[in-house]
Amino acid sequence: MKNYKKYFLIFLIAFLILFIFSYFLPLLSYQEARKAVIIKETYYGNFLIPTYNSEPYFTKPPLHTWVSLPFYALGHIFSSEVFLMRLVSFLSYTLTGFIIYKIQKKDLFKTLLSLFILFSSFRFLSFIYRIDVEPLFILFTTASFYFLMRFKETLENKYVYLFYLFFAFAFLTRGPLHLFLLPAFLINAFIFKDRTILKLLFFLKGWLIFIFISFPWYIFGYLKFGAGVFQEFIYTDIFKRLAGSGKSDPFYYYFSALILNFLPWILLLLIKAKTLLKKDFSLFSAEPGFYFLVFFIPIFLLSFTGEKFDKYLLFLYPIVALFMSEILLWCYSQKFLLSLGAFLFILNLSAILLIQLNSLKDLNYKIDLIKINLPKKERIIFYQEENPLFIYYLGRPVPVVKEESKFLKYLKSGYGAFTTEEIRNLIPYRIFPDPYKKGKIWYYYKLT
Repeated sequence: MKNYKKYFLIFLIAFLILFIFSYFLPLLSYQEARKAVIIKETYYGNFLIPTYNSEPYFTKPPLHTWVSLPFYALGHIFSSEVFLMRLVSFLSYTLTGFIIYKIQKKDLFKTLLSLFILFSSFRFLSFIYRIDVEPLFILFTTASFYFLMRFKETLENKYVYLFYLFFAFAFLTRGPLHLFLLPAFLINAFIFKDRTILKLLFFLKGWLIFIFISFPWYIFGYLKFGAGVFQEFIYTDIFKRLAGSGKSDPFYYYFSALILNFLPWILLLLIKAKTLLKKDFSLFSAEPGFYFLVFFIPIFLLSFTGEKFDKYLLFLYPIVALFMSEILLWCYSQKFLLSLGAFLFILNLSAILLIQLNSLKDLNYKIDLIKINLPKKERIIFYQEENPLFIYYLGRPVPVVKEESKFLKYLKSGYGAFTTEEIRNLIPYRIFPDPYKKGKIWYYYKLT
């Protein structure tokens, strides 16, 4: 244990640095601002139905919003709402690390190596201080995977119930993305002739738990608001991204994202390719093979989808780290792997901090400009598109107008209007540079 203390200390110090650092960060993107608006409006509005700009929000499920509400309430007391909302992500990653420790059967070396591999991924670590659904989704999917592993080992039914419970929590956090794990589990069951997995997958009571937790909120939304509230989810997430009716990214996109995020570790495996080939395919037996199929099959299936986002793979990264930790141990010494892991983790941490610091001054300036000059006491509309950052700092919903005739009518009625368009024959009352998109300008028009 003494030999590992310094490595755990590295994690502790790194997380503490990131936690303190996040206190000084403004909202970092429109995605983060949108989540902050949803949490804020839900806190002051209807707990059951999250809203965005006063409209029922069914594009993403509500669990992340619900979990974030106590943190927003605590932040409201100390006027640190953004900082405290980020705590959900910190806690999710910390608990994910603990689950990895449990999956590795409390083996400190394997746990440390898995965590170094995982947190040396730039994309994965960068979500630790974001107000986002991904860290909580990662926690629930990793927990469900752990309970599947425990059921394989013990055959105790309580782990089946826990698997479906956390599988449902994951669904209520992000939607159906993690369902791509099910074909991986099924293929594993047939390849390794594992009846325990088949028993888990075809456990009726488990599916009833999943249905009773996952679906009532959607049914309630349909009955109360109609099918229209699901339009963005169905069109954007299902048809545009999964079915590929819109922009289509190349098939290899997700594989290249995986390689880039774990490049140093993959290079280590390639260096020892001959050694691994001599294993006579034992690479794909027992746990390593199980881990490999669990992350490879979802990536393969997701590669057939249309519009792709590398963050869709983040929930698989803990399993990738588990796989690599097993294989690397066949080729390299423990001391070398831990030393390299610590170095890559510190390097990744430094890169994230430096990149964020490099843009922080300009970002703070632009956001402070918005916070100070927002016309909070005036009646306001958005023309063509809304700005979640403005909505968050205004502290109230703002109507969005699409038609020019309505836009002009609102102006004549004494409203001010935010838009990214330059309006002929009108002089902007104020101009705000967009904090997140270089070269984009927000104009504020009003008739004085």
